[in-house]
Amino acid sequence: MTEPRPTREGVAALPAALLPRDAVVALAILVFCAVAYWLTTGFDEAPAAMAQNIQPSTFPQLVITVMAVLAGVIFVQSFAAPQKTLARVPPLVPVSAGVMVAFVTAFQTLGIVPAMVLMCLGLPALWGERRWGLVIAFAVLFPAAIYGLFAGLLDVYFEPGPLIPW
Repeated sequence: MTEPRPTREGVAALPAALLPRDAVVALAILVFCAVAYWLTTGFDEAPAAMAQNIQPSTFPQLVITVMAVLAGVIFVQSFAAPQKTLARVPPLVPVSAGVMVAFVTAFQTLGIVPAMVLMCLGLPALWGERRWGLVIAFAVLFPAAIYGLFAGLLDVYFEPGPLIPW
């Protein structure tokens, strides 16, 4: 174990961190991934005719596995470079997170496509983007591409919501 070092007040203190900050975050993500993956093993199996080529647990398990691999990379890399002093988190970060949470809750009320359009309009505006032509193009094309990919190519059903008649 590491020896305590004296402080100005004369009280012994342990080193600031036994692990690099990024390693601690990576370990927390790995624990989350392990619990989430375990929870997906309890998903009911869908009949072959309803499974749309994959079982309900397959996609979440794939995403969780990718997250775990990336967290493992962060863990290993955290020992390679010295830690940098972190800057203060800008106030816009929690506001952006709140907008993203509102986006997820808007799925049920508005439907996925209108909620996506609103988020694609709102976040760039919140971040200070003023090239409205690009923002509007992004707000139209990105949701259309996501909808086309998942609903058209992958045959995934999206609940339309009350604003979309189809």
